[in-house]
Amino acid sequence: VVVDYSAEDWRQRVRAATGGVDLVFDGVGGALGLAAFETAAEGGRFITYGTSGGEFTTIDPDLAERRRVRVHNALEAGPPEQDEVRDVLAQALDLAAKGVITPRIGATFPLERAADAHASLAERATVGKSLLLVT
Repeated sequence: VVVDYSAEDWRQRVRAATGGVDLVFDGVGGALGLAAFETAAEGGRFITYGTSGGEFTTIDPDLAERRRVRVHNALEAGPPEQDEVRDVLAQALDLAAKGVITPRIGATFPLERAADAHASLAERATVGKSLLLVT
């Protein structure tokens, strides 16, 4: 099921299609993160780790408890230690080299068009990662 989060009824469509999501990853935060929380199934998990919406998503602990949704802010304690980051990055690069995972490159821009790349991200016109290319 594909659901466009810019559509007004996207939360209802997700819940209708899934009955509630077992695991929600919130990389945006703010109002969109709160809306994503609504899609979590009773007994599900909600992991927030991003602030591109301006702030981390803050979930009312009483609401989470009533719905039995476990909420975890992956960066609440601050950024991970550099050794941990290196280890995880090495694992990801190894999986990429083996073809197990592949990045989704949504757009490429020459370095001279960095402002266009930024605008594309801000407008949410790019799905996946954007690359700036040095020619």
